[in-house]
Order: sequence, then C-alpha cells, then structure tokens
Amino acid sequence: MDKPSTTNSAHDATASSTPPGGSLAGRAYRLTVRRVRGIRKQAIRGVKLGRHLFQRLRRAEKTLYFRLRDSEAGNAVLKAAQLARAPRESRLRGKAATSYLARLKPLNVATIDHKKGYGLLPPDSTGELSQVLATCRHVFELKKAHIEARLAGFEDWDQERKQKYLARKQSFLRYLLDDEDLRHHPDLVEWALSDASLGAATQYLGMVPYLSRVDLMYSLPRDGDDNIASQLFHLDYEGVTQVKTFVHVFDVDETQGPFTFIPADATARILRDIRQLRRRCRTGQDVESRRYSDDEIAAVGGRDDIVTVKGPAGAGVAIDTSRCLHLGSRVRPGAFRLCLYLQYCTTRELTNVFDVNRFKNDPTRHLAVKHSVEPGRAHAIDYTDKIMGS
Repeated sequence: MDKPSTTNSAHDATASSTPPGGSLAGRAYRLTVRRVRGIRKQAIRGVKLGRHLFQRLRRAEKTLYFRLRDSEAGNAVLKAAQLARAPRESRLRGKAATSYLARLKPLNVATIDHKKGYGLLPPDSTGELSQVLATCRHVFELKKAHIEARLAGFEDWDQERKQKYLARKQSFLRYLLDDEDLRHHPDLVEWALSDASLGAATQYLGMVPYLSRVDLMYSLPRDGDDNIASQLFHLDYEGVTQVKTFVHVFDVDETQGPFTFIPADATARILRDIRQLRRRCRTGQDVESRRYSDDEIAAVGGRDDIVTVKGPAGAGVAIDTSRCLHLGSRVRPGAFRLCLYLQYCTTRELTNVFDVNRFKNDPTRHLAVKHSVEPGRAHAIDYTDKIMGS
C-alpha cells in the first residue's frame, strides 16, 4: 500500500492556517491598514494646515511691515526697532559717517535728495569710471557666451519647458558676477567704495552702510505680452531705507527697457490711493500686494510722476528702492541692457563675500564690507543659483 503524501498534507495544513478574508485576523489587518491610512491623511492635512497658517502669518507680518514703512510715523518705529536690535553697531556706523562726511565736504560729492529718494548720475565714461566700464564690458563678453550656449535651441524646446522658463525671472534678467569675479576684478569693488559712490550712500542713509552687492545686471527681451516680477512697479523689502546704484555700461534708450521709477514723495501718495482703489473695487486682489500694474498707476494719476533713466554709458541713478516704486527690464526684441549694480543697506542683507583684508587699513571702507565674512550671512551666490537658475 502506498504511503500518504506528507507534502500535500503539509501544504493543506499551511493553507488552512492562513486566515481567509472574512476571518478575525483578516478584519483586524484591514482595520489596521485603514487606521494607518487615516493617520497618514490627518498628518498630511496637519502639514498643509501648518504651512497655510505659516504663510498667512508671513503675509500678515509683511503687510504690517509695509504699512509701517509707508508712513513717516511707521518709519520712525521701524528705525527705532532697528537701533534696538544692534545699538552698538548703529552708533558705530553713525559716528563713522559723521567723520567720513566731514572729510568729503571739500570734494563736493553728489547727493541723493532725501525727499524724492534719488539722485541722477551724470555721464562719466572718461573719468574715474572709464576703467570700470571697460572691465564690465570685458567680463560681459565672457559671461554672454555662456548664457547663449545655455539658451541654444530654445525654439526647439517643448511647450512645457518653454512656459516654465518664461515664468521665471531668469527669462529676462541675469546677475552675471560671483565673488571670484570680484576678486579677479577688484576695480569694481574699489569703485563701489569710492568717495563718489560710498559717500553719496552714506550721506543719504546717515550711517556708513553695509555694501551688500556689486554685480552686472543683464536684461533680455522676454517673449509674451505680460510683464512679471520686477517688470512691474514694486518696492524692495530690504531695510527701511537703502541705496541702489544703476550705471549704464552701454547707451540706453527706450529700446533697451530703461530703469523706470517714481520719486519717493509721489510713491507715498500713489500707494495710499491704490490701496483705497483695491478696497473699493473688491477685485479679490490682495490689498497689500506689492506689485502694481501700469493701469493701477494710471488710475490714480501717477503716470505723470514716472521717470525713465536713459542716456549714454556712464549715466545712471542712485535711488532708494525701498521708498521709490520702480521697474525695469522691459527690453524690446533684438536689444539688451547691461547695468553695473551696487547696493548699500542699513541692515545686514544678502551679500557678496568681499576681499575684506584689502581694506583693513581704511576704517571706513573696512566697516562697509566686514559683515560679508561674518558667520551666518546669506550669500548672493546662493540667491543667484536658486532664483536665476545658474
């Protein structure tokens, strides 16, 4: 007589020990899975809610900040808060400014109008600036070739890639310099710290400022009928006041999309009127949105206050972009605009890393750049990599 198959018996025993879908163990398993999924969904909702609340808090904080900055009383509050955060540093920079400006008085350095928040720079392509402009053009030719190589074949890109690119700031504006460029071309930083440049910023800001940026801004035509980002009128958020200097490296007329702004005194009125307009119209747009269309500017009678900075190489403007509405880079097809860009702030902001030791024997200039090597500073190159897509 044949022996019974032990293999089949073992298999049957194993199969019978596996709980069927309707068994207690099966129901427990399904219940556990549902609970885990439920917990996961709750966690995701919690994260989304937390992110939403954080964004609302940030918007409310920014709204309050800009509302304060739009009034004289609010400005006083913000300046007092700035002094309270770093009283020793503020006093040091204020005292240094007093002695520095006293030395500059006989030189008759150009000034920035405190009421209007800007000062136009006359053409200077043959004086101290001539070598700086030559350096800018040389560096530009090297950088331009790299950018053109990256954009080669744009017409053959698929539509999704094109739209993604055109929605970004890098589609019409490029920052060209990095910290190594500044080390290789020290005349750019030297000019930013010259009496003509640093002196004007110090006189306007009432302190030896933090030199935050030295760069070349390369503006290109952008395909599309709409304007985005800095192509719209806006204010910059860094500090209560600041000075940005824009100098033409090549001649600029309407074709090159000149830097365009509204003086500070007119800006204050226009912002107040646009805020009221947005509330009245109830368009659903954020009342405190810090981008303003041409139509809104025109609707409150601001068109006559607009100033465009056109002129030959070496001309430009020194302007408080925290107080003056401004825009740029509306370049027409076939053209471009190249500006030497300097930024002076009253607070520690995003910064280049400068060759601080180069100025160790000049207390004023050393004070203007020493922050750039302090631990924890946000660096300009990180912004360029993230926003510009470098």
